[in-house]
Amino acid sequence: MSKQTAQCDYCGEEDVPVVEVDELSGYFHNLLAMYVVADDFDSGEPLIALIQWHWNIFNKDEMSEDSRVELLEEIANADWDDDDGEPMLDGRELYRPLGGPFHSTHRERWEEFCSNIREHPEEPLPFDEFFEEEICVLEVRLPIGTVMQRSRRGYNFNEHGDRLAFQGNDIGSPPAAKASAGRANRAGQQVLYCADEEKTAIAEVRPPRGYYVSVGSFVLNREVRILDLTKERPEINPFVTETLKWEVEIESLLNAFAEEMSRPLERDEDQNHYVPCQALAEFIKNAKFDGIRYPSALNPDGHNIVLFDPGVADFRDSKLVTITEVTLAYEEDNTPTFEGRLKNYEKQADLKATDH
Repeated sequence: MSKQTAQCDYCGEEDVPVVEVDELSGYFHNLLAMYVVADDFDSGEPLIALIQWHWNIFNKDEMSEDSRVELLEEIANADWDDDDGEPMLDGRELYRPLGGPFHSTHRERWEEFCSNIREHPEEPLPFDEFFEEEICVLEVRLPIGTVMQRSRRGYNFNEHGDRLAFQGNDIGSPPAAKASAGRANRAGQQVLYCADEEKTAIAEVRPPRGYYVSVGSFVLNREVRILDLTKERPEINPFVTETLKWEVEIESLLNAFAEEMSRPLERDEDQNHYVPCQALAEFIKNAKFDGIRYPSALNPDGHNIVLFDPGVADFRDSKLVTITEVTLAYEEDNTPTFEGRLKNYEKQADLKATDH
């Protein structure tokens, strides 16, 4: 941290810590190694735009785009040597993240696996032996006595004909003979799907307005080891992280796991869409985890937990609730599919081959 204060030549702010641009060159070279010059206009973005989008380094409120480009170029070119044969960096030149048609990231290999395994069930997970160690950064321990919530539409009747919330096995994990395939289990495999909070558990059964829902509490009877896909991970520092590309790829892959685990199954979709998650859950189970915590797509602020062994949680009590309101939100879906990106890569590769 600089101890010298002055007016910044680029944003104009006064009495702020300042350093000479050449003191930052080494740090920025570490960041810039993440990017290469794009082959054509369709595959690239201005370098300054990529850096801002990925890292938000330059103050957008205080600096114009021209000032940001000027500062980037002065930092990157401060130690430029014309004897190296390399041109000076141009902040507006088209770049792309390191990789491309002939290199796939961990996330892209996972997405390709998700696409293939539905038709080829024997498709192996695209992880090297290192990966079991990488996911351990997401390990959390839930202590004995931790309370979780689980819901089921409907209710029972007592001897007087009054409505009574489902209890015990009626709201717990269904027996193996009745266990249908889910995101973390194949048909016939018993697991326990729960949520951290009551609201999330209710949202997960998608009840319409006016429906009755039984909500049960379950308590852990021992400590469990969870892979927490909702866990906040340390922020990646692009200037000092020596394995920056690796860390960024792992971060993106773990985010992809969370997205796939939380993706709600559409009503008319085949449960075959759960196959990638089932393979991932099996991998995590074999890595000696007791379960997975993942984001809830039906309650954006909530988290779900699947326990591979239902016996680690005991039923405590339940209650009956009535759904009084259901809200609706939607957005236009313009997300490119893996197949679409692959076709674009193939098109770029064909064009490159034609040029040669």
